Amino acid sequence: MDHTVADAPPVVPSPISPSDVARRIVRRADAIGPSPSLLRLEEHLRRGDTSARQLGRLIEGSPALAARVLRLANSAFYAPSEPVVSLRRAVVLLGDTVLRQLVLTSLITSRRATGRTPRQLLAAARLMGDAVRSAVVCRALADATRLVAPDDAFAAGLLHDLGHIYLLDDDDDRYASYLLEASDHTDGLEHELILSGTTHTHVGAAFADAWHLPGTVRSVLQEHHDPQPGTLSAIVRASDWLVRELNTTNFKDPRAFADRVDSGLAAIGLDRAAWAARVPAVRDGYAELLTLFDTDTR
Repeated sequence: MDHTVADAPPVVPSPISPSDVARRIVRRADAIGPSPSLLRLEEHLRRGDTSARQLGRLIEGSPALAARVLRLANSAFYAPSEPVVSLRRAVVLLGDTVLRQLVLTSLITSRRATGRTPRQLLAAARLMGDAVRSAVVCRALADATRLVAPDDAFAAGLLHDLGHIYLLDDDDDRYASYLLEASDHTDGLEHELILSGTTHTHVGAAFADAWHLPGTVRSVLQEHHDPQPGTLSAIVRASDWLVRELNTTNFKDPRAFADRVDSGLAAIGLDRAAWAARVPAVRDGYAELLTLFDTDTR
């Protein structure tokens, strides 16, 4: 999502490039290992050579994550013909792409959860809520446009803003305040440079490199603020604007915001009417998945 604080001061160039700062932040965060039950899972994910079935066996060692996988597989979002009671079947139903991004998201968002301040916890919950909303919208947009597979779009929406989590946990409450007090329509990358010497898109790219993520995922993490039309990144960008439109009523400049939404839709070949037809189903998906992910729903 886009975040900024009004009237940000000019950017002061740093002697260290934003990409180098981002890599340092990711290294510092990744030096903090997950809980023992997730350690093997993280190691396999970093190698990038683990099948969905192998991931399923590893997930069994983390009851909380296993429960989330089962809940997602049984949700109306996937509409199984009968209840899914085995983790193995849940893994097959979700598929490799969604499963990997679900596990990655859980690992990254939970790594420093116990050490966060109340404002950091609130900011992280809202980030996760927006990630779930974006994933639902991305899937709907992919289904409408046929530009990419819906599961790929869902996974990209879920993962695309994880750079914010790294920056949130690397800073004090300043970054949390920035996220919580952001305005509704202005790009915040310049303000992130002021606060952190880098941006969540640079951190996203560094995260993708450290975790050996596919090139398409890296592109989304790095380029979703300035994507090429007709790409997965453009779908993610459109979803960011649409999520805000669906969940915000008080815009500083409603006309300018509406123009951004229209531009985002046009970049993936959709218009307002085509999107409006899918809004009811998207809202239903929101309601269930936000509960499943235990996020703050604002």
